[in-house]
Amino acid sequence: MILPMPSMGPMGGPPTAYALARRPWVYFVLSLQCVCCVARAVIFLDIMGAFLMAIMIGVGYCAIREEFNVQLLCYWGLMCLINGSFDLVKLIDVLVKTRMPLFSQQAPAEYNIANGLALMIPVSTLMGVPLTWWIYKDFMNGGDALPGPGAAYREGEVRHTEASSLLPGGGTTQTFTAFEGQGRRLGSG
Repeated sequence: MILPMPSMGPMGGPPTAYALARRPWVYFVLSLQCVCCVARAVIFLDIMGAFLMAIMIGVGYCAIREEFNVQLLCYWGLMCLINGSFDLVKLIDVLVKTRMPLFSQQAPAEYNIANGLALMIPVSTLMGVPLTWWIYKDFMNGGDALPGPGAAYREGEVRHTEASSLLPGGGTTQTFTAFEGQGRRLGSG
């Protein structure tokens, strides 16, 4: 694996109250990404970048359509991180190679509008990353703590998820000792 990430496993179940409270923000970020995707295809004629951005937007839309599916939302956030990083590097590359400032009063309005859109593409894409991270952390904490800027998580906190409630005992931890008991050989009665 290239990126060290925890295994997500199946993450189903109803959305947490925090996730539902952040739903308008997800809609806003997806809408902003749609505008930037269309501008990228029409104004900049960056068809490949617009196509990859459209796939990312489609995954985000499916996450919302599937009752705020956290697993699809995490995929959307990861795609936002990757695409946004590439778009940010592309913007920095263009800014380093040009002699004009990003915005200028001496330049025509089209120049400033195009540069504003070029700046909005990585910003709108990277906006999905912290939003997804906070929703994911809230889901993994069972919806108890509202994550976000300045939120602190307690160490050793019991995390209740749908998968842990399916365990015998209602999610309580059980002790297990490996290789305990009497050994048996194949073929012995």
